[in-house]
Amino acid sequence: MPSLLFIAPADLGETVLATGALNYAIAQLNAPSVTIVCDPEADALFRAVPNLESTHAWRRDTGFVEAMGVAWTLGKQSFDVALDLRGAPLTRVEQRYVRPAARVLRHLSEDFSELLGSERTLAPQLWLDDAARSAAAQAAQGSGPLLALAPGGVSVSKRWPGERFAAVARRLTGFPLTGARVVLLGAAARDAEITRAVAASLDADGVAALDLSGRLDLNAAAALLENATLCLGNDNALTHIAAAVGAPTLTLFGPTDERVRAPHGPRARTLRGRDLETIADSALDERAAMDDLSVDAVEAAALELLHAGGLR
Repeated sequence: MPSLLFIAPADLGETVLATGALNYAIAQLNAPSVTIVCDPEADALFRAVPNLESTHAWRRDTGFVEAMGVAWTLGKQSFDVALDLRGAPLTRVEQRYVRPAARVLRHLSEDFSELLGSERTLAPQLWLDDAARSAAAQAAQGSGPLLALAPGGVSVSKRWPGERFAAVARRLTGFPLTGARVVLLGAAARDAEITRAVAASLDADGVAALDLSGRLDLNAAAALLENATLCLGNDNALTHIAAAVGAPTLTLFGPTDERVRAPHGPRARTLRGRDLETIADSALDERAAMDDLSVDAVEAAALELLHAGGLR
């Protein structure tokens, strides 16, 4: 019985990008048994994967002892194919595809595609279930435009200031997203404080905002983002998810390189302020990595993206 082991990248955004490779591997192997290893925050993304056998948690900040524990657990099984995008100490695998070090500057989707020998770039593939769609519908009731904000991020340097997210949302809900529902989404527990502050700022100015951080897992967030009129956020899992499900998505970049890890989708756009060379200066405070992105610039980019989709 063919079996596939998929070890997701440690980074949540990269994990979303890697779902296209997973989908391709499942199809090529026709695998009736799929085992997933990923960060616990990403677990929900995979619960509706076809032929899912089991999932195992491997945190991004796991030390050597914990990593060996994961390897020991997996070592009890044998697999026909392993798609290892994190570098795990595995032994009982017949064929192993290991993520190589980047040789050229290109998007991660192209790296994953080349690794598996695909002639086309493998776009992300998310598997949404009925529970996700039901949770999304209950969380963001109503109709009309939906503005989703994802202001979180794994580090301070990757986060555009929360007050600027609130400022752009105030402008957009004045026009052209008049009367839009505004939802705040977080990819992990670390984002809760940020989403709460942005929601409070909007509410104080009379713009109703619903903070859903911690209330929706990533599968349910994907179901909600399918219906978003616009998603605006930092380089994090949620903007990658929004782009993957086809939502108009504007992602703001600072210390990471959009040429390598931009969200992949038909209506995805990116915007950065300060160039990477300046950011790489060791004397630069990490909190300043995204300071050059103004509210005016982000609003203009958002409007351009909305207009490209036919909204005037």
